[in-house]
Amino acid sequence: MSTEKTKKDGHKPPQTEAMPVNEIESLISRLESEMHDFVSIEGVDTDLTGKDRQRLISSRVRNNGFIDKAFDIAHDNPEFMPPHFDINILFENERRFEQLRQLMLVLQQFQQLATNAFMVQSDFCYREALRIYGSLREQARGRVPGAEQLFQALRNFFDRRRRSGEEPTEHELEMDFKRLVHGKADGEIVIKNEAPHITGGEHKVIDNVHTGRSAFKETAEAEIDEGTKTKK
Repeated sequence: MSTEKTKKDGHKPPQTEAMPVNEIESLISRLESEMHDFVSIEGVDTDLTGKDRQRLISSRVRNNGFIDKAFDIAHDNPEFMPPHFDINILFENERRFEQLRQLMLVLQQFQQLATNAFMVQSDFCYREALRIYGSLREQARGRVPGAEQLFQALRNFFDRRRRSGEEPTEHELEMDFKRLVHGKADGEIVIKNEAPHITGGEHKVIDNVHTGRSAFKETAEAEIDEGTKTKK
């Protein structure tokens, strides 16, 4: 992919120095192994229901402050502790509480980083898929043998699903009309109207337009049409 194209549409592949696929697979394997060991050692229930969680007291800001303050008092004033209260066990529980909280924060940060990397890769792969779609559409229009069937297999993902008997809105008709006029969509629009006379008239609209509509909307459609040219 050229530098010029990257500057035009902001579309660039993930960093070339990113983690190789085999290292990602190895990381996943290690994480799964660590998770299995954690569950085995902690004996934590992995199937807590919503009601189970409601019965547990969460450590939000206020509750967390209460726990910290109570443990500080216990540490500085052991003579005021309840009977048969083992202060050493208390300190061990405090340490585990802090470490588990830190573990949770680190995992949340890791999840955010993994999500960011996934979104960048998803964006790149989707745009590459759009290029494949646009190429197949041009080849199908040029009647290249075998291209039409492949193009149809991808076009199904962009067909709009209207409920049976539901007509498109005026805005949808205008948008589809413009796409057809400018060659940015395949299909046809048929409008049939018979004014009412003695009996009731008939008004019928058939909007059978196929376009590369997606989360990228107009930008995606422009890329489908031109491959590298962005919508002005």
